[in-house]
Amino acid sequence: MHEMSLMQSIFEQLETEIKQRELTKVSAVKLAVGQLTAAVPSALEFCFEYFAKDTVCEGAELIIEEVPAKGYCHDCEQEFTIDKRFICPTCNSTNTETISGRELYIDYITVDS
Repeated sequence: MHEMSLMQSIFEQLETEIKQRELTKVSAVKLAVGQLTAAVPSALEFCFEYFAKDTVCEGAELIIEEVPAKGYCHDCEQEFTIDKRFICPTCNSTNTETISGRELYIDYITVDS
């Protein structure tokens, strides 16, 4: 389950923010998670609860925004949704690049006053 290592990295970032801002209670954490990370939202939620136990994040809501996988074709200059292949559906070119879908970051943290 790679979600455990992903969440461990996220909690390392959270702990840095919590210390720097001297936060005492986090009520929500929003993550942006790209489709291409292959992270399963329910597994992320389980791992979040595990790492949050006995911290200022315990009981906080985890909000996951799934970021769709999108590509850009350098031949026909079109953006497209990546389905199963990284081939442009307009011109069938393989001269493409991924422009979204690999994200995994903390979008925001909500705190109780």
